Amino acid sequence: MTDPIDQYTAQIVPNTKATVSNQYFDLNQPFAFPRYGNKCAGYINGKSYMKAVADAIRGAKSFIMITGWQLDYDVELDNRGDPKHPGRLSELLADALQRGVHVRVILYDSVVYALDTHDDTSQPKLNGLPPGKGSIQVMLQNPNTGRNSVTWEYSTKRSVGKAADANIFFSHHQKSVIVDGQIAFVGGIDLAYGRWDTDACDVVMNRSLHVINDGYNGQLDPYRAPTSAELGLTKESNGRPGFAPPYSSNSNSKERMFNEATQPRQPWQDIAMRIEGPAAFDVFVNFVLRWNSFAGTGTNRFDSGMDAGWFDRAKGPSYLIDPLKRGGGSCDVQICRSASSAQLNDEVKLWGDHYKYINDDWKSPNDKRRKVVQAARTSWKGTHQTSIRDAMINCIRAAQAFVYIENQFFMSDCGADQRGTACPSKNPIIKELANAVGRAIYAGRAFHVYLVLPEHPEGQLEVEGTKSQTWWALQGVSRANNSLINRINATIVAKHMKAWGLREAPKTNPAVRDVLQKHGMQDQWRDYLTVLNVRNYGQTGSNVITEMIYVHSKLTIVDDAVAIIGSANINDRSLNGNGDTELAAVVVDTSNAAMTDVGAGVQCITRGFARELRLQAWKKHLGMLVDRKTTGVKKQEAPAGVDLEKPLQASTIKGIRQLAASNRSVYNEVFLHTPRDAHGTLTEGRVKGFTKKFKDKNGVNKESLTFSMTPPLQPAFMDPQGKHKAGEAMAKLNAGIKGFWVEMPLAWGSKEGATPKPPQNSPQLIADHERPRVKDTEMMRA
Repeated sequence: MTDPIDQYTAQIVPNTKATVSNQYFDLNQPFAFPRYGNKCAGYINGKSYMKAVADAIRGAKSFIMITGWQLDYDVELDNRGDPKHPGRLSELLADALQRGVHVRVILYDSVVYALDTHDDTSQPKLNGLPPGKGSIQVMLQNPNTGRNSVTWEYSTKRSVGKAADANIFFSHHQKSVIVDGQIAFVGGIDLAYGRWDTDACDVVMNRSLHVINDGYNGQLDPYRAPTSAELGLTKESNGRPGFAPPYSSNSNSKERMFNEATQPRQPWQDIAMRIEGPAAFDVFVNFVLRWNSFAGTGTNRFDSGMDAGWFDRAKGPSYLIDPLKRGGGSCDVQICRSASSAQLNDEVKLWGDHYKYINDDWKSPNDKRRKVVQAARTSWKGTHQTSIRDAMINCIRAAQAFVYIENQFFMSDCGADQRGTACPSKNPIIKELANAVGRAIYAGRAFHVYLVLPEHPEGQLEVEGTKSQTWWALQGVSRANNSLINRINATIVAKHMKAWGLREAPKTNPAVRDVLQKHGMQDQWRDYLTVLNVRNYGQTGSNVITEMIYVHSKLTIVDDAVAIIGSANINDRSLNGNGDTELAAVVVDTSNAAMTDVGAGVQCITRGFARELRLQAWKKHLGMLVDRKTTGVKKQEAPAGVDLEKPLQASTIKGIRQLAASNRSVYNEVFLHTPRDAHGTLTEGRVKGFTKKFKDKNGVNKESLTFSMTPPLQPAFMDPQGKHKAGEAMAKLNAGIKGFWVEMPLAWGSKEGATPKPPQNSPQLIADHERPRVKDTEMMRA
């Protein structure tokens, strides 16, 4: 480069910081600069993503670096169904070690009695692999939030004690794979059980594809014992581990697995990507910074650091990419993070010249440029790094036509809930989405926000953390004082006040709705917002089963022009910097950029990567990509009126909404327990569907919830013996269900007697850890 300080570096000169504005990239206090010429590939299912990771590991020549919230050493990345199971992660890494590749892994150091992400199993298994010519080291990390303790409220409603470690409520949550410093994978997919899925999203457990623990459902309790053949798969061979024995959700019970004859698996919807090019360098830097800032300290005092000497011996410089040189691809990519000021303070000392390979001018040293960058990082260390949140805000503010979001959570500042309880979240995503819609309303142009969310966070709804997160997602969309829908309604009224002769704006949300109803516009918010869940069904023998497809994605696409893919949820933990450590990529493709009609007479610039990723995701959700024969959703074409290339077209919005509403109605007609507006409490359907009557040891009639057997269907689909009329139920589902999208039931749980308490306000997760633990692998990430 001819100019020693490029346009992006100039933004970070101390005292001349840019503000968050209508641009895609975060140039305020970024973790990394946009990098040019990356080759990017997006993945809409675990099967294709894990196959790409497996191929990259097989091609590794120098080093492999992996981060994960959960990592299971025996997860099969590819070649599922092969009786020799050569695609297990442990096998792939063992082969790499034999070739002389050096492997480093960072995992979340989970608090096992409250939440087990299997780190205490995977660490010794991977560290015990035969080293060959290479080496392997697995580090378990606490999040570095600067919060060393948590104050608890007991029944006295006052602070009387402290938890020993804030690791309970904050986690190392990044998911990445770096190979030779040239290829990087980022996104929402952990190399863990249950994440491997196809575009068919099958709810039936095929045990040749989902071995032992991979037959997975975070909503249910495991039921059956493993067979002798399955236990035989757990045996070590030639110094390499077998599969892990079944994990039980109850520490006092025997090994248990899910019963494929009566219980559905939980399909998994997630998004990830592959980056080949200069942005891979920044994923590498993130790993080195995290590793070296923890090595030799606290619980990692016995972990050795990675210095330049180690990297030289690993021949890393022969492969590590030059981030200042344009790559051969077409995508501009910025790597963004969420990191606390405590973490940044620990990292500042690593930016010196001694750690030369983390400076982006390592290939062509530039002292002037390096000093500017290092000085800026020093000046920022007192504030949390929120570059993922800032990039999301930039993209939403830049939106001209639509915003498409898939996210595991939707917890954002929405004011008081319907019970008058203050919202626990402070991030501004709901406000920013509402403002984007508001700008369109005042301008008199079409605009739309698509939200694809899970029906509820992973875990049983009887667990307070799951219930609380579900409650606040529904409040944020619809029912809270400053919910997204209420904000849109208020803006519609404000736009028409003069025309309707209103001297002052209505002061309450019910008053706003009354005004809208008077003018026949009570449902006009639907022109601007569609909220969807995802679900599938299937049959196992005489049992008809269903399960939500668990949306774990962390995806934002704006105008088919820019995509953000990463590990950050829409909640404070992921976005505000002082919570979970997160990693994401902002992708702007320079190829196939063209002014495009996206519907309703609106034209905007669309770009290849984001547009193709959104199209593929929609085709998947509409059932157009079903890739194997199942008893569930069948492959079909796009429904009438839906033009995938015109997401803003009125007929497209209407067609998707009608399809989703029809699908929800059919599920509710067949099943008792699926969520619906008619369920006043969040657990109402589950009580009806899963209650088991029994006699206690004294012969007294009692009943309790059970999650081990298939629940009853609606009475019309049950025979006198209490068994499913499987043929009739399946005929109804096959005829009525089209694709996977279902309408989100926004009135579900609206009659809960009180606001469900978030887990932060309950001592039970600490004090009551001896009780049978519900398998709830996401409940701690509020």
